[in-house]
Amino acid sequence: MALGGRWVRSTATGAVVVALLLAGCSRSDEPSRGTKVRAVEEVRLGDVTTVRVGGHRFATRCAGETDLPTVLLVAAEGRPMAAAWSTVQGRIGAFARVCAYDRLGVGRSGRPPAAQTFVDMAADLRGVVERLEMTTPVVLVGQSLGGMLTATVAARDPDLVAGLLLLDAAGPGYPEAVLDRLPSTGRHGAKERRTWSALQSPAQNPERLAGQRAFAEVASLDLPDGVPLVVLTHSIPEHPRSTSPRQQADLESAWEAGQNRWLGLSGAGRLERVDLAGHDIAADQPAVVVDRVRELLPG
Repeated sequence: MALGGRWVRSTATGAVVVALLLAGCSRSDEPSRGTKVRAVEEVRLGDVTTVRVGGHRFATRCAGETDLPTVLLVAAEGRPMAAAWSTVQGRIGAFARVCAYDRLGVGRSGRPPAAQTFVDMAADLRGVVERLEMTTPVVLVGQSLGGMLTATVAARDPDLVAGLLLLDAAGPGYPEAVLDRLPSTGRHGAKERRTWSALQSPAQNPERLAGQRAFAEVASLDLPDGVPLVVLTHSIPEHPRSTSPRQQADLESAWEAGQNRWLGLSGAGRLERVDLAGHDIAADQPAVVVDRVRELLPG
């Protein structure tokens, strides 16, 4: 999100220094005026490599030294890793070994099975971690429906997870609430309803997600005690124009309920509304994402 600033990149030994030039944004308690410069370290990403898990091909990309704590980035539904994590992966790589991957049916990875749920995807995720030889436990960062996947992993395989960061992840019960609250006929809310309806049927979405079963599994999740959880949610609602203001308000209420259900799954969690952020928090406020990942790293 453009807020009057721009990114300028220059290379340094073993890293890239990113200077964020914020013109006229000095704090009121600072006497200086004009441009403020903040240097942010960012390492180069490695090449895209392919690993095989369960006979399937997965495209992966990592950054950071192999002896650092580990982070796995899990993108939104149908979104390639390059588009999802370009603003944060290199920056996280300055202090962690951070990898991302394309799920089956997305980007450079192989074809998905005829139908799958988050439980199936969780087995793939563990296999990717093992094939990449990532030191465990790993901090999982889940974006949108990728948050449902990472929560499933944390519930089923807690020894694999050092911490869980959810980025505007639809909460348990939210998909069902959308379909319940938006009419099946008429113009208002039609686009938004179609989006969520397509996730119910494997034939209608690229990852072949069997949403009805998958969302029911998420609704019954229970995270083990002690799994650190940070839930980041948007401050700027983003709905199609065809969704009426009243429908939007109703859906935002359901969204809030879902976010609080995430929080209720963990005794070690917190919920944070991110200022000036829409659904893609990594794009709108990358520094917040990087800082929360750093907080979740063990040690």
